[in-house]
Amino acid sequence: MKHRWNTFSKMVLLIVLLLMPIGLIYSYTNHTSVKVIEQELLEKSLKRLSFLTSQMDNIVDQLTISSIIVSRDASINAPGALGSSSDAFKQLELQEEIVQKLNLLSASSRWDNRLIIYLPKAKQVLSNDYKTVYNDEYVKNLSTRFWQYHPDPTGGNAYFTKAVMSPLLVNKGLLEAESVVEVQFTESNLVRVLKDYQYDGRSNPFFYKPLFEPIMDKTGDSSVTQQIIAILNREPLDEDGHRIVEINHEQYMVYYVRSKSLGWHVVDYLPLKEVLAPITKSRNWFYATIVLMLLISLLATVFLYRQVQLPIQLLLRGVMKLQTGSFSHRINYHPRNEFDYLFNRFNEMAEEIQRLLENVYVENIRFRDAKLKHLQSQINPHFLSNCMFFIKNMIAIDDKQAATSMVLNLSEYFRYITMLEHTLTTLREELKLIENYLTIQNLRMERFHYEIDIPEEMLDLQIPRLMVQPIIENTIIHGIEKKEQYGIIIISGEWSEGVCRIHIDDNGVGLSDQQLIELEQKMSSPHDQEAGCGLWNVHQRLAYQFDQQSGLMFSHSTLGGLRVAIQWNV
Repeated sequence: MKHRWNTFSKMVLLIVLLLMPIGLIYSYTNHTSVKVIEQELLEKSLKRLSFLTSQMDNIVDQLTISSIIVSRDASINAPGALGSSSDAFKQLELQEEIVQKLNLLSASSRWDNRLIIYLPKAKQVLSNDYKTVYNDEYVKNLSTRFWQYHPDPTGGNAYFTKAVMSPLLVNKGLLEAESVVEVQFTESNLVRVLKDYQYDGRSNPFFYKPLFEPIMDKTGDSSVTQQIIAILNREPLDEDGHRIVEINHEQYMVYYVRSKSLGWHVVDYLPLKEVLAPITKSRNWFYATIVLMLLISLLATVFLYRQVQLPIQLLLRGVMKLQTGSFSHRINYHPRNEFDYLFNRFNEMAEEIQRLLENVYVENIRFRDAKLKHLQSQINPHFLSNCMFFIKNMIAIDDKQAATSMVLNLSEYFRYITMLEHTLTTLREELKLIENYLTIQNLRMERFHYEIDIPEEMLDLQIPRLMVQPIIENTIIHGIEKKEQYGIIIISGEWSEGVCRIHIDDNGVGLSDQQLIELEQKMSSPHDQEAGCGLWNVHQRLAYQFDQQSGLMFSHSTLGGLRVAIQWNV
C-alpha cells in the first residue's frame, strides 16, 4: 500500500511541477503589471492633484494682490482721508466710494471673499458687506506673513485671513499703522473646489494640516478619511508624495500635495481594490483555470494509475510474494482490460505451486515437531539432575524448611514438564517455572537477588517450553556461583515492531570479547557433546519454531556480568 501511494504521489508531483512554472511566470507578470498600473495611477493622480493645488494657489494669490491694491489706494492713505476730516458728509461720500471699490475687487475673484479696511487710530472699519465690527484685539492678532485659519467652534463656516499694512514697510504693530487691509475667504470655497475635483465618487478628498480639523465635504463618507488622518498624524508629510495604507483589510493609495500659499496639504485617496478589479478578476480566472487543469490532470492520473500502473504493481508484488514463499497470495483486482488475463494465469500458477508444496511442507512440519520434542527431552534430565543435587545438600544440612520449599517448587516443575502433549506454552507459565527454579537456587545459595520485569502484553505470547530456564541455570552456575560478591539477576522484556526480546542480566564473572564471539559461533555450529547442550538447544529450538533470525544473542551486561538476549519474531 505504501509503494502504491509513493508511485501515485510521484505522478501527482510531476503534474504539479509541470504546472508550477506556468503559475509562477503568470504570478510574476501579474505582479509586474499591478506595479506598473499603480505607478501610472499615482503619477496621473499626483499631476491632477498638483494642477488643482496650483489653480487654488493662483486664486489665493489674486486675493492677496487685491488686498495690496486696496492698501495702496490714495483715498485711504492720503491726507484728509478716512478718519481725518471733520466734514461728516465728505467722510460718508469717501466711505461709499471705497466700499464700491472693495465690491468691485471682491467680485473680480471666483471665490466668495471679503475685503476689510481697519483704521486703528480712528477705530473705524470698512468692508464690502458692512458686517464687520472694529476690534483692537482681533486687529492686533492678524497675520501679515501667511494665511491664517480661523475655525468656527460652533461648527459654522470657518475662514482664512491675511492682512496688509499701509504703508507696506512700516516697522510697527498693526494698531500703530495708518490702515490695515484684510482679505477673507471661507472654507466653503475650498469645499466647493474639492467637490469639483471629486469626479468619480470613489474618494473624499480633504485639506489636511496637523492639529486642525480637516476641511472636506461633510456629506461624504468620512469613516475612511478619519482613519487616514490618524495614519498621517503619526509622521510629518513631505511637500508631495504618496503612501499605501491598509484600512479594514483593504489597501488604499493616499497621495498628497502641499499648497504653497495656504501651507495645507491637499490629500486624496483611491481604493486599489476597485482600480485593480479587472486585473484581479483576470488573475482569479487564471488561477481557477490552473486548478481546473490540475483537477483534470489528477483525474487522468487516477484513471491511468488504476488501469495501468496499479495492475503492474500488483503483478510485481505477486511475483515478489511467490519469491519470498507466500504461495497463498492471490491477485483479486479486476481492471477489466488485458491485465485480467494475466491475473487469472498468475493465480492459477500460484495455486498449482502451493498444491505441490503443501505435501512437502506438511512432512517438514511433522519432522520439526519430532525434533522439537527430542530437543526438549534433552533439557529435562539436565535440569532434574541439578535439582536432585540441591535437595541432597539441603537434607544433608538438616534444613527441613528449605527442603520442603524445594520439593514443592520441584513438584510444580514436574507438573509443568510432564505435559508433553504440547510443545508450546505461554510466557506467563514459563515465568512461573522460573520463579520456582530461582526460589530453589536462592534457598541453596542465599547470596543473590532477582527481579522480573516483563510487560503485561508479552505474558500471553506462545513460546517453546523450557526456553528461559536453561539460561537462568547457566547464569547461576557459571556466573553467580563463581563470584564471591552478592549476585543480582534481572529479567526484563520488550516488544517492538513484531520483535520480542527477553534480556537476562547478571553481575557474575562475565565473558571476554573473544569468549563472546566463540559462544555465538557455537550456537550456529553442530552440537558439541563436550560443550553441553542447554544454550545450544534453546537457540536451535527458537530457530526451528520461528525463523533463522530468532535465537540467543550475547553481550556485556551493564551490571558487570553477561547479558543473554532471547529474541524471536511474532
